[in-house]
Amino acid sequence: MASRRLQQLQALLDDAPGDKLLRLAMAMEHKRGGDLERAAAELEALVRDHPGYLPPYGQLALVLAGLDRVADAVVVCRAGALRCLVAGDRKASQELLELRERLRKTS
Repeated sequence: MASRRLQQLQALLDDAPGDKLLRLAMAMEHKRGGDLERAAAELEALVRDHPGYLPPYGQLALVLAGLDRVADAVVVCRAGALRCLVAGDRKASQELLELRERLRKTS
């Protein structure tokens, strides 16, 4: 059963289906609710549809790692880090590279 927050987010998304922030919020709500499969699917779609939108990359990597898809999480970190460099966000790029290294050590 969808939480009230999920229902509210879905209503907002129905009015603005292309809203990246709402889509990210929906994915994070699924993550908070423990539905990592749904969160991963939402985040993967968001990254696919808006590859230049940087916030989902780190969250997607964490969700994938939570699903024991560490190799996929490492790939997402690298892709996100490269996108961050292209966008001129060196700090975010470094954070994703550090996450990638932590994930590599745990696998």
